Amino acid sequence: MRLKDKVAIVTGGASGIGRAAIDLFASEGASVVIADINASAIEAAVGELRNAGHKAAGHMCDVTRREDTHEFMKMVHAEFGRIDVLVNNAGITRYRPFAEATSEDWDAVLGVDLKGVFFCSQAAAPFMRRQGYGRIVNISSALGTGAAPHNTAGSPGGSAAYASAKAGVIMLTKTLARELGPDGITVNCVAPGTFLTPISASNRTPDEVEEHLEHRRRNLLLRRVGTLDELASVILFFASDQASYVTGQTLSVDGGRSDRM
Repeated sequence: MRLKDKVAIVTGGASGIGRAAIDLFASEGASVVIADINASAIEAAVGELRNAGHKAAGHMCDVTRREDTHEFMKMVHAEFGRIDVLVNNAGITRYRPFAEATSEDWDAVLGVDLKGVFFCSQAAAPFMRRQGYGRIVNISSALGTGAAPHNTAGSPGGSAAYASAKAGVIMLTKTLARELGPDGITVNCVAPGTFLTPISASNRTPDEVEEHLEHRRRNLLLRRVGTLDELASVILFFASDQASYVTGQTLSVDGGRSDRM
């Protein structure tokens, strides 16, 4: 078991990519902790994990609030005695045509997708430093590695806030790797391509989701959408000691996207 006796936190862990990572971490021997803002989803996920014989807990946490993230990490450490793995996965989108995007849209997306990564890492780092061990895995996006020509929300700049936040996550990963490496903490990043998750449909109709997926398939060398299990296995690699000599890196998990600039 690659995470035996480890304590692993996943933000946004009650659904989508986060839930896939939580399930895999639990099967690999970790005590798993879900941080999310959806109380009912947390309760359901924790119940399912415990019924399957896993050690699991969950707490509501607004990653955009520094005080919430610090209090959350203190609670986890008090309950489990250590924090070994943090996956910064919580994210939102606010796709708008470029000309119609508001300051509230911009602040909301960067607040969760970038500031939340900083706050959670900052809150977990002291515990990892004291134990001389830690694994931080940040979730970026293919949109953070290069602009795709496909219109989002009817505009080439419709994903401006999301893409900017996810590009920021990649650079934040590098700077945190420099900061925390001397303390035995690795910081790496995963940049997913096209996966069907709740966020995929958050700003699209069902027809728009299918059109989006079909466009992406045409520009993937593997000609298919990825599965969450495939993505979770890469997150596990960075979270485990298989990647003990890797830090500051971003790995694209995108089926070979050929449409980035």
